[in-house]
Amino acid sequence: MPASEAILAAVARLDMLELTSRIITNPERNAPRATVAEIYALAHATEGHWAIALEASLLVTALEMAMPWATTDAEHHERVALQMAELRDLLTPLSPIPNQKETSDGSSN
Repeated sequence: MPASEAILAAVARLDMLELTSRIITNPERNAPRATVAEIYALAHATEGHWAIALEASLLVTALEMAMPWATTDAEHHERVALQMAELRDLLTPLSPIPNQKETSDGSSN
């Protein structure tokens, strides 16, 4: 069963760095006091981090297989590009800094 709208709204208001710091600083006291929304957010973050780790592992494997680059074919380059794009998509929500693409003159959008 998916999370309720109330839980999702509470998750949206969480400061994940504050939450993790609070629990890490005093786990015996603060972990048992975590709300359902906080536990859900931590579980969702853990799942996302595992997805990133798996995609990063696949990307590293693809890059290793492609060495040296001059001898690889277009199909392999495409697989590496797809893994890089997947990893970038997974990393984007974790970054506190928006990911802005540079224009041809070196400025950002």
